[in-house]
Amino acid sequence: MYFMKNRYLFPISFLAIVACHETKTPVESTDAAPPAQEAAKAGNATTASNTLQITEPCAVFYAPDSIKLEKIKKENGEEAFYTITDDNLNYFADSNIFLESKGVKTVTAQKGKISFTSKDGKTTTINLNDEKYTWEVFLFNGKTVTNADISDIENEYEKYMKP
Repeated sequence: MYFMKNRYLFPISFLAIVACHETKTPVESTDAAPPAQEAAKAGNATTASNTLQITEPCAVFYAPDSIKLEKIKKENGEEAFYTITDDNLNYFADSNIFLESKGVKTVTAQKGKISFTSKDGKTTTINLNDEKYTWEVFLFNGKTVTNADISDIENEYEKYMKP
């Protein structure tokens, strides 16, 4: 009986492992611009030469890349780094949920620059490569852009975005 159990154990285990194997297709990404589908989804953003162009009211979310994250970890220590990252990711999620519930279009920015063009033609450009930008939400109401306090997004929305 023991021999029979062992004889079937290996083939069954092998089949289970093979059957559960999932191959993942590689995802191409570019550090130069946000994914095209996100810009198109927002309906107000285009990319050109490493610059995200914003022309309509929206919220632009920016999170640091791996280079900035390593620098933050080195400056703050590993334990503090994970606390900082966790807090900011929670604020990001809460901000995104709140803004989408208010009907605000959202765009995710990556490296490069963001160029906000108001209805009167005035342009404000933000260089995301600047070290001062880490986890940011930029609110653009069609006229002006502000770097919102993500820990108090409801009041920031009321001040800058409410029609």
